[in-house]
Amino acid sequence: MLPLLRHIDPHMKRKRQLIADLPSGIGVSKSRSGRGTLFYRVRLGSRFTGGNVLQKDFSSLEDARNWIFGEGQSRKASTGSMVALKEDAGNAAFKLSADQLSEAASAFKTCKGAGLSLTEAVKFAITHARPAAGSISITKAIEDALSEKQRSKRPAYVSDLKKRWTRFEKWLTADKRKAINGITSHDLRKFLNACKLAPVGEKNMLRNLSVLFSWAVKQHHMTSNPCVGMKVESTAKTKEAVRILSVEEAKKLLTLCKKGFHIEASQEEKTEWREKFGAVSLLVPPLDLIPIMSLGCFAGVRPEESARMTWEMIDFKKKHIDLPANITKDGNRRIVEMSANLLKLLTPCCKESGSLLPSNFRRKRWALCRVMGWIEWPEDILRHSYGSYHLALHKNAAFTSEQMGHRNSQMLYKHYREVVKDVADIKKYWALSV
Repeated sequence: MLPLLRHIDPHMKRKRQLIADLPSGIGVSKSRSGRGTLFYRVRLGSRFTGGNVLQKDFSSLEDARNWIFGEGQSRKASTGSMVALKEDAGNAAFKLSADQLSEAASAFKTCKGAGLSLTEAVKFAITHARPAAGSISITKAIEDALSEKQRSKRPAYVSDLKKRWTRFEKWLTADKRKAINGITSHDLRKFLNACKLAPVGEKNMLRNLSVLFSWAVKQHHMTSNPCVGMKVESTAKTKEAVRILSVEEAKKLLTLCKKGFHIEASQEEKTEWREKFGAVSLLVPPLDLIPIMSLGCFAGVRPEESARMTWEMIDFKKKHIDLPANITKDGNRRIVEMSANLLKLLTPCCKESGSLLPSNFRRKRWALCRVMGWIEWPEDILRHSYGSYHLALHKNAAFTSEQMGHRNSQMLYKHYREVVKDVADIKKYWALSV
């Protein structure tokens, strides 16, 4: 029989090979299972592996060829193939099982596409996929972080965090919500783009999200904060003098608040008003807005601070306002001296206890804005007016800063210096009591 083999046409032998140009030590055979299912078996012999013989079955010849040479190549091996794996890892790779080899080959291919070595990818995965305190869902992280913040931060701040964090949570896919440590800066950038915020809004959103991730890092649920290093479009703009009340505007505003007023929707506005207010007219009773407005004008109390104030915090005998740390912006107690005109404004509406904030305040302030002839309420106009007129009256930046709750005079000079120059206006402002 042996002499006959020497006369077999070599071209006929190559035709019987299922896959052409197989490396030495690799064989492919065609077979059927006990149920008659056709399959192709790849055998990696010791000549190829340098040791163990490995076998792997495939449902198609194309799958078998791709495992050996890689996808899209007929003669040249590509990343992820057995031939390429041998070139990259040597014979040591074939100490793995056939299934482990397939996984390793796929990992090499994925890492190459990401510009990483397999070792680098494994180290990164170990560090991030298994945080020291364990992985938690974004929902659990938000719940725990808010619980901690509620013990030391103002309710309004915590409420704002919750709103922004919940918006981000709802935007995430179900898979991304499972583990906070799986969220990347790329995810955050996509979210910010989807929000379509102005630069200042995007900056605020990123800052608030960073609080959540910083908490997760501190609790060892993440190794790093994905917000760190992210940049938003510059929000820098030309500095302008702040908007303050003129003496005439301040007198008009306080007179309206003292006497009360009533406004009605025009014929064109009635439908809009019904949807917005459930009515076509708005009534602001006398003195209803006096406490909030006068505290802003003549004590510089921030809107969110006055909203949480109670009458017990106003000492008419000692002539000062005692703002406790739990309602101030910076978390520090603040004592504000009361001017003579502020005492006159508050005395008629003084109560023994209870909130200073009237019911439906936002609606009533909108009505006041409308009667004042403003398109929208000027941002912090009452506090800005107080700071400007107080500095102009006392000419003592440290004193004005202390009364306003600033850490130093820098903020004061940045916004209020030399805004009020008319001495007559300064005297008239601090005499207003309508």
